Amino acid sequence: MKALKLKILLRGGLFLLRAYCWIRQKKNKERMVAAMLLIPAMILLMPTYTFTLTLLQSFLFQAMLVYGIFSIIWIFKHHYRLAGINFSIYLLLLIKINSPIDMGYSVSQGKEELKVMQFNVHAVNTTFEETIDRVIQLSPDFISFQEVAPVWAEKLEEGLKADFPYYTVMTHPLESQGIAVFSKYPLIETERVIWAGTANITGKVQVGEEQINFLALHTMSPTTKNRWDYRNAHIQAAKRFIQEREGEFLVLGDFNTVPWDKRLISFKSSTDLKDSRKKLTPTYPTWNPFVAQIPIDYIFHSKGIGCDSLNAVTITSDHKAIMGTFQIAG
Repeated sequence: MKALKLKILLRGGLFLLRAYCWIRQKKNKERMVAAMLLIPAMILLMPTYTFTLTLLQSFLFQAMLVYGIFSIIWIFKHHYRLAGINFSIYLLLLIKINSPIDMGYSVSQGKEELKVMQFNVHAVNTTFEETIDRVIQLSPDFISFQEVAPVWAEKLEEGLKADFPYYTVMTHPLESQGIAVFSKYPLIETERVIWAGTANITGKVQVGEEQINFLALHTMSPTTKNRWDYRNAHIQAAKRFIQEREGEFLVLGDFNTVPWDKRLISFKSSTDLKDSRKKLTPTYPTWNPFVAQIPIDYIFHSKGIGCDSLNAVTITSDHKAIMGTFQIAG
């Protein structure tokens, strides 16, 4: 029995010695680090099928930057295998981020132009006058607001109705789910509807001789599995609504997801809408530096509408506003 124990002990010690010698080799150290880097990369590159994956992959842009920085570090340290692996992961993440960002439709016919803004004011934000003054200064033609708490509804109507005489406001028992639309152009057939427990405003905006369908929405922030399910159901309801309507469309809102989420990719492909952004254009949260922000606010448009430009604008909220200039085909 003692001999057996000694044999096991010696074999165990020999195994540990061999493992130690293997680890001490430079190329094997690199292999271990490479394996450690590949595991999170595989998670980040998987389709967003689950709640946890969706949350993790919201920060794909930040992960891409980390892998890019490590590529440079490994080159300076002459660890070229690691540099190659990191750079490959960086490129794959870059492709995943950029592939859903559309080049947009080019519209050469028609002379009607519409300046559109999308802005989540943040329900607890109290900088009413500063926000209203800034919106008037930016002078969009059509605006969609989210998180319109009752006090925001009152202040926006009071402050904007002179410059934007056509408007519809919809408050909600959850203050963060209130929504509003203000326009310099007539609004037609507006409706206030509830989908997946959230407020939505639909209708048409009359631009010259053209009537453009619009949908303004705010999906729930997916901070829990239940809210994630509600958000996904809301996106599905919006998709069905758009598919049932004819004519050109503008869809504006805080979708609470990123462009590379498979649900948003499916939403765009099934409705034949394009994202107005030409680059990442992150919008949330404003208190973070640019590299720590994510794009969750959108203006989508149909084929007969072209987007000349889209930019993020800091106003007063935890979200940036996005504002674009659109050409109507006619």
